[in-house]
Amino acid sequence: MSLTQHDYTDIGTLVAYALRPGRRPGRNPEYQRVLVRYRTEQEIRSATDAVLHGLGSRVLSDGDHGLVLGVEPESPLAFRVSDLAGVSDDRGKLLAGLVLTGLVAYAYPSAEELADDRVRHVSERDFDAWLRELCERLRSHDAAGEVIPEQGLDDAWRVYLDMPSVVHGERGRGANQLLRSCTRYWVRAMLGWLASQGMARQDQMTDDSWTMTERFRVHAREVALEGAYRFLAEIQRRPGREPGAVPSGAAPEGGSAR
Repeated sequence: MSLTQHDYTDIGTLVAYALRPGRRPGRNPEYQRVLVRYRTEQEIRSATDAVLHGLGSRVLSDGDHGLVLGVEPESPLAFRVSDLAGVSDDRGKLLAGLVLTGLVAYAYPSAEELADDRVRHVSERDFDAWLRELCERLRSHDAAGEVIPEQGLDDAWRVYLDMPSVVHGERGRGANQLLRSCTRYWVRAMLGWLASQGMARQDQMTDDSWTMTERFRVHAREVALEGAYRFLAEIQRRPGREPGAVPSGAAPEGGSAR
C-alpha cells in the first residue's frame, strides 16, 4: 500500500513530537494517535525510521513515555555540551560532561542495572559527595601511575576537585544563590537541563531532590556504551565502596518513573 500525503503528515507530526521531550502521549491525544500508528502500522514505522535515518537518528524506545530518539554525533539533531546555556569555556564543558556521565553511573552502577526500571532518586548533596569521592579515587589512580583512558575524564576530575562544593553569592540578585565556582552549581544546572529534556523531575517537597524518569534510563543505555561510563563503573566497584551501592537508593519495587 502506498503512503498518502496524510500519512507523511502524520510521520512529520510524530517526529516533531519526538523532538519536544516535554510532550507526553498520555496527555496529548494527537501524539497518542500518531504514536499508535508507528507501533501498529509497518508502513508508517518503516517510513518514519527512514526519515530519521536520513537525519542521523534512530528510535530508542516507543513506550508510553513517547518516541525517544538517539542521534549520531554528526546529526543536525545532535546535542553538544557546548549547546548548554552558560557552558562556554573548556572548564564548563568538562564539568558538564563529568556530571552528566556521573549521574548515569550513580543511578545505574552497572550496565545490568539498566534493565531494572525501578525509580531512581538523586539528592544534589549526596550526588556531589559521591562524585567528589569518585574523583578522589581517580586522583589516587593517577598518583599510582595508572592510566585513565578517557582524556576528558582525566581532565575533568582535576577541575572538579579544584572547586569547593558550595559557594553562595552574597550580594544583589545572586545573594544566597549557588555560584558557578562551586560543584553544586553544576550538579543543579545539569539536573535542571535533564528536567527540560523530560529526563528528570524536581521533587515538590525539597529543591535538593530529583526523580529520574524512564526517558533518562533509555538514554542511559546509550551512555553505558561509552568508555567514560565503563571506566567510572569499574572504579566504583573496586574495594573501598560497597559494589553497586547507590547512596540515594532506588525506590522500592513496584513502580517506574515515566
